[in-house]
Amino acid sequence: MKEITLKNISPLGHPLEATFTPDGGMNLISYKLGEIQVIDQATRPLFDERFAGLGALIGPHFHHRKEIPTNFDTSLFPHIAKVMAQGGEEPFSHGIARYVPWKFVASSTQIKGRLRRDDLYKGVPLKVFEGQDFDITFEARLLTDGLFIKYKVDSQHPSILGLHYYYRLNGPGCVYGAVQEIYRDQAEWKPLPSEWIQNNHLHFSLPQEADFGFIPEKRSSTDHDYHMNLHTPEYSLHIDYNTASDTEISCQVFHPKDATYVCIEPLTARFPPEPTLTRSTLEAKLQIFAP
Repeated sequence: MKEITLKNISPLGHPLEATFTPDGGMNLISYKLGEIQVIDQATRPLFDERFAGLGALIGPHFHHRKEIPTNFDTSLFPHIAKVMAQGGEEPFSHGIARYVPWKFVASSTQIKGRLRRDDLYKGVPLKVFEGQDFDITFEARLLTDGLFIKYKVDSQHPSILGLHYYYRLNGPGCVYGAVQEIYRDQAEWKPLPSEWIQNNHLHFSLPQEADFGFIPEKRSSTDHDYHMNLHTPEYSLHIDYNTASDTEISCQVFHPKDATYVCIEPLTARFPPEPTLTRSTLEAKLQIFAP
């Protein structure tokens, strides 16, 4: 599988590297500042098995669809047989974007990719697998101070985009950011627990379990980005993100029991299982800081 590594140098002189697999769903398989690796390499088996894990994408749908296309040969994707054997019904969890090769161009610090409805995978148009027409573009630029990503979709039906990156935990940590006083637990909205609040911000300690959606708040009226931070003993990761909509936006925090990772997933929908937009853009910047 082809790997494209973007390279730059931080303001303090440390090497920065981000490695993508454009023919493997544009997965961000590695992101490093010097020797600090923030993508959990222990999730590589998920990538090898079904293009999840590491730095997987979300889009054009979130998790499992209510209406799943059946008019294609499932043997085209080896992972589907295992999904079905385990009782699953969704062949492309979180959307077709992570399962197929992307058309792309790249330089030493930048990669641009595109997926379209009529692109073929083993002779079959991608719209057959996703169940709708769509056009997705992805751009990543490795700057001296972080990795900038711009991810866009134009679709026939309501769709969603997101980054499902598996960040490495090497001990206790916390997710910190400005959020509204409610959170989503599956389909239910609940008040934010007081033990999750510190200095009027979300302060979610790890390794407690999580699969929750949060609605971000800006730090000021002039600030156009939203912010979530991950603090671990070895590094801090600052995630700045925005969408074209101030209402259709959320951030999912996912940390299963005993997992070696946490996912902090900016998304272009307030309620990801039922998106409302047919056009959306997600911009994000990922900055690594040594302790």
